[in-house]
Amino acid sequence: MKTVYATRPRRESSPALSVSKPQPFLPVSAPGFPTDLLPPRITAALLEALRGETGMVEEIRLRAGRRASLTVGGRNIMTEAILTEPELSALLTRMCGGSLYAYSQTIHEGYITLPDGVRVGVAGRAVCENRRVIGVCEITGLCIRLPHRYGRMGGTVCRLLRSLNDGKSSPQGILIYAPPGEGKTTLLRAVAAGLAGADGGAPLRTVVVDTRGELGFETDGRGLCLDILRGYPRARGVEIATRTLSAQVIICDEIGDTEEAMALISTHHGGVPLVATAHGGSVSELLRKTGIRLLHESRLFGAYVGITRDGQGDFIYRITRRDQAESIADEQDADGMSLPVGGTA
Repeated sequence: MKTVYATRPRRESSPALSVSKPQPFLPVSAPGFPTDLLPPRITAALLEALRGETGMVEEIRLRAGRRASLTVGGRNIMTEAILTEPELSALLTRMCGGSLYAYSQTIHEGYITLPDGVRVGVAGRAVCENRRVIGVCEITGLCIRLPHRYGRMGGTVCRLLRSLNDGKSSPQGILIYAPPGEGKTTLLRAVAAGLAGADGGAPLRTVVVDTRGELGFETDGRGLCLDILRGYPRARGVEIATRTLSAQVIICDEIGDTEEAMALISTHHGGVPLVATAHGGSVSELLRKTGIRLLHESRLFGAYVGITRDGQGDFIYRITRRDQAESIADEQDADGMSLPVGGTA
């Protein structure tokens, strides 16, 4: 009999309140390395693959019947570690503190969130009903994303947001974009802390909408003017941040879904700038996505900031102001692309 991780609605308000805390990811040769969760032979193979590596481990990808890999400094390193499907299923159960049901709501969305901002992507066979995923079985892969400390990065985005809204009557937000794995979430944590007072400027009442439990890592400084809404849908979190928490700036990650964009537009009317991230390689690519184009037309963003790693712990920033983005949108319309394509980020 195959195990199915059902995704029935659950009553628990938070996995952390309803199950025992999963074992922590303890450092060995790299911050966040999950040695006490993995079988010893797998840990040994992963550590062997890290010999001579000096960069930070960003991801650990474990696959049933295939070699595991590590992502270090943006490079993928293949290892000799191979897990079986039963081993992967057992590992997922351990990560969930022995209660898969408590995490079922996010498993059907393809991930679970562990303490300290660790997110684990879950690959398997979906069980669907009426085009909706109601369960996952036959686990074939786990992608462990390890959060990193942000150091001194983020100052460029903080200064840009402050300048965009200096004396302006309407809010001017910022959309940070890059392909997956470039460090958008790490940068967003730094921006949240910076705007909340860590950058030395006047602290702003900063509210982080942490839908997937990744953004709160390293944002616990006592001097930060910061509130975190954990587990809220983005649009609902933005509404609460605006209406009940009196935010001066709102932070959220990975926007772009068309339905979500419509909800953000309907709720984001309180005069508060939004700093968010999205997947994309260029402003032109972003504006071809229906959700992002809707947000652009609603004037939520005063600037679009593309990032690439600089190899020294920070980023190279490509800043496109709203008027420049508008010219790009006009060119797309002139080419017959007035109806954007690609509905998600």
